[in-house]
Amino acid sequence: MAQAFNMERFFTKDLLIEQKEEMISLSKRVCKVKEEYLLSRFVIYEQVICLRRRQNLFGFQLIQTFEQNDEKFIYFGPLFSRMSCFRDLFLTYLQVIMEENQGRKIHLLAEIENPEVLFLFKALFEDYAYPKFHDVQAPEEIKDNVRIYHKKLSHIHNLDVDRMITYSKESLYQYRPTHSTLEKWLHSRKIDFSHGMNIVLYSYVPAEQNPRDEFKLQLKQGIKRMANWKEGKKEMLNFFEGGIVNGV
Repeated sequence: MAQAFNMERFFTKDLLIEQKEEMISLSKRVCKVKEEYLLSRFVIYEQVICLRRRQNLFGFQLIQTFEQNDEKFIYFGPLFSRMSCFRDLFLTYLQVIMEENQGRKIHLLAEIENPEVLFLFKALFEDYAYPKFHDVQAPEEIKDNVRIYHKKLSHIHNLDVDRMITYSKESLYQYRPTHSTLEKWLHSRKIDFSHGMNIVLYSYVPAEQNPRDEFKLQLKQGIKRMANWKEGKKEMLNFFEGGIVNGV
């Protein structure tokens, strides 16, 4: 039986030299980033979450959190992982955060510059994550929450809240062949990752128990979809195809 993954959380200011070196080594293997880039991010972000199996590092992500009006805001920063291990890392962390914040609304936001990551997270959240498949613009309440992140976090650059995009000063985007349906969905919204654009992916965990249970149910359905990815991928492509718009 394969050994389960274990998640660890650290404050970046407390990271040991050996831990940083291990993360730098993994990031170079999976994304070919420069050491200087990652070291600078350890200064910007307050936390890092790690995924291990048999003591080996399989993935890590930098995290920034803050609170406002007794609500929890979580920003998911640079992510590096082997294969699709980031899903286990994200789901484990999300479960921990929900347990720690019972009865509180939890906001989730990430700037995504990788089509594959966008594809998989939409498979997990469906329309519980904005932007939705069909709607070009998010509701004003959602835009206001995204603006809170922009005001609080100085590393979010050139926010276009109507289009739910930002721009990277140092993009990690690397071209990979992806499905034409996803490319058409992005281009119909005038989004091109090769130009330094990021999709702002936003979701939230409700504070009230019944809506939170519905949110958890969607996560379970998303996990089930990923477990049967051959069929799940077809379903997702149909969602994206139906959301292609003209004249934006």
